[in-house]
Amino acid sequence: MLSGILKKVLRFYFITDDSAPDLSHLDQVNIAINAGATIIQYRNKAFALNSFEEVVAIRKLCAKSYIPFIVNDNILLAKAVMADGVHLGQEDEDPTIARSVLGPEAIIGISVHNPEELKKTDLSSCNYIGTGPVFPTTTKADTQKVRGLSNLEAVAKNSPLPVVAIGGITSTNAASCFEHGATGIAVISAITRAEDPEKNARKLSQACGCRSL
Repeated sequence: MLSGILKKVLRFYFITDDSAPDLSHLDQVNIAINAGATIIQYRNKAFALNSFEEVVAIRKLCAKSYIPFIVNDNILLAKAVMADGVHLGQEDEDPTIARSVLGPEAIIGISVHNPEELKKTDLSSCNYIGTGPVFPTTTKADTQKVRGLSNLEAVAKNSPLPVVAIGGITSTNAASCFEHGATGIAVISAITRAEDPEKNARKLSQACGCRSL
């Protein structure tokens, strides 16, 4: 994928919430896409095969809307549902394995938390970097310490790949992420835990300069 196209795709990155109290993964994705999300990631740390059909439904919804669909961590699930790519953490499988399994056209992302980790990470099989948490967040139980905007800027300046900021991002602080070098912002709870998910999703879309359906 051309870097210019990828930068547009990464602008408004929605990640599903496996602990959202009132919304299924499919409902979450539908809200995000209608608001103008440009890429979707399915994240479910408790994934079991009884959720497979929902993942397929999400994949079809994304395809219908011409939006790339990424699976978090699970390379084989990504392959099984013909996802557009996978996002990996530092403790997950090597990106070179993901590239081998998913092919040359797959979008492969890798989490990098600071410039030191960036230097140690082999990016040869990757297309973009996710970094954070930029701001405080309670969505992920295994989240690392808050890194801040200065860390985001340092990673962005030293990265040869587009950088997506994540962690506590809202419609009010999204602009600061772009100002500090982020190509895109990734959000979870700003939509899924909001009192009005649809309204918040539209605000985020506007902050990213995206259009709702």
